[in-house]
Order: sequence, then C-alpha cells, then structure tokens
Amino acid sequence: MSAWRSRARHLVARWGELSGRHRRERKRLDGTRVAVLNYHRVLPRAEADRRFVEPAMFVTPEVFAGHLDWLLASFSVISLEAAVAGLLEETPLPKGACTITFDDGWLDNYELAFPLLRERELPATIFLVSDRVGSEGSFWPDEVCMRLGPLEARDACRLVGSLLERERVADPTAELLDALKELTPKQREAILARLAACTSTPPRRRELVDWAEVDEMSRGGISFESHSASHAILPRVSLEDARAELLEARRALEARGLGRARTLAYPSGAHSAQIRELAKSAGYRAGLTMEYGVAEVSGDPFRLPRIPLHQEISSTRVDFHRFVPGFR
Repeated sequence: MSAWRSRARHLVARWGELSGRHRRERKRLDGTRVAVLNYHRVLPRAEADRRFVEPAMFVTPEVFAGHLDWLLASFSVISLEAAVAGLLEETPLPKGACTITFDDGWLDNYELAFPLLRERELPATIFLVSDRVGSEGSFWPDEVCMRLGPLEARDACRLVGSLLERERVADPTAELLDALKELTPKQREAILARLAACTSTPPRRRELVDWAEVDEMSRGGISFESHSASHAILPRVSLEDARAELLEARRALEARGLGRARTLAYPSGAHSAQIRELAKSAGYRAGLTMEYGVAEVSGDPFRLPRIPLHQEISSTRVDFHRFVPGFR
C-alpha cells in the first residue's frame, strides 16, 4: 500500500474515533454485549511471506502483543465460557466484556501466542479441528496459497482460469479459494488434484498443535472448543456428515476434559438454518460465525458474530480502535 493511502486510512480512522458515531460505539459493551475477537495465526512477517500465508490469516507477534496491552487497558477480558454464560443470561456480563478466540489450532498459537497471553494472564479459546490435532500439513486453503504463491501473476491467472473455466481472472488465489468453498468435497478434491498436478508440492511439516501442547495450554488458562472434526464446510456436506462432524469433535474434546463451553466455531464461518439446528441437537450451546459484529444477549446464540482481526487492518492502535468497538 502506498504511503499516501496508508496515511489516508489513518486519517479516516482518526476521524471515526473522534466522531459522535464512534463515541456511541464505545458505549455498546454495556453489560449486555461481548466483543468476541477472532484470530487465526501469529507469525513473523518474514515467515508469513515465505509460506504465502493469506494476509487475513495472521498478525505478527509484535502486533498481537500490542492488541493484548490495549485490551488490558480498555476492556474486561473474560473467558469464552463466561461470555457464553453471560449471553445466555445465566451470569452477569461485565461492562467492556471481550473474549479472545483463535480458529484451527495452529502450532504458532502455542509457540508465539500462548507465551504472550500467559505473560499477561489473559484467557483465550482455541477452536480445534479434532481429527487434525498433531497432524502434518495444513488445510486445503493454505495449500492453495502455497501452490499458487510462487507462480508469476500471469501464470497463476492462466492456471486458475483453466481450473475454473473462466476467461478472465484478476486475483487468482482469492478467486480460487472463494470458488472452492462453494463446492462439495468431491468437486473440490477434483480441482485440487488438477492444481497439484500443475504445481510444486509444498514441504510438509507439523503445523498444528498436538495433544501434549493442548494439555499444557489448558493448564495455562487456554480453553479449547470445537471447530468440527475435519474442518468440513458444513453446508456443503450431507446433513448426516455434518452431524458426524459436530458430534465427533465434541466427544473428542470432552473425552479430554475440554469443550466446557460447548461452543462451536463454524469452519470458514459457513452455516445455515439446518446447520444451526444440527449444532443445537448435537449438544452445543452456541455457535460462532465470521460475521462482523458484537454478540448480544438478545441475539441468536447459534449465530454469534465476531470481530475478525489480522495484520492488514489492525497493526496500529488507531486501526484497532476503528475495528473493535467498546473502548472505555
């Protein structure tokens, strides 16, 4: 981003911070609402660039540490279990209530995020993909990024155009990811196989936490909840398979004394009325989406919004203020 565009963004954010609208937003966390922050990865910039990690998937350790310090100064950071209990009106919520969540269970959550949280004695929740705990490799969206990332832009556009049968492609990685998320698993696997045949295989290593690391973090104030069994995009699989995804993940966590909040984060944020009803019947008490907003006592507990944060939109305090309402 050019210097003037970056400066313009900061000026807009500063104007919003000083405006009446923003002052009203500051009052929103009034004891009936919770800001549920959502992260995925905490990685040094050089590592994220080397592995072609999507910009919306990470914050650097320095930025994450800044977030935590700003939260300590301006919010009441509570556990997800307390947040869900408050939203279900079982216990009171404090003013300025905020809770920290991570999706997927990346190894860097243990290596880099956990020490920063522990140092500040802050709770957080990691949503685990139960079948993938401790496994090698990453998820298919990350493999797409690693396969397309090294290609020249023209070659990537041509390849994705061929895979999707499109004449024009402007943003090959984003367009391929968006298209694949709309397909059934069988359709998606067919396109991924064609992509693999045309690109270099990324190196495989363990990128997700294992159960020993989960146990250590659990003793250190981190809780763990369900992100399904295999990270299936639930509305794109059969209802029978979706039910199995939800039940198997919950049982795997409960067998280890985890999942006490009985809360689900829908993989890729994808849900539907049927999926929400399945989650309820599978024994969950709440479901978290990727829809932007503050969770309210009066809202649907199986359609709770979150505030997704990543490096590109929250690297400064001004930007953080802009995206996270409720500062005191």
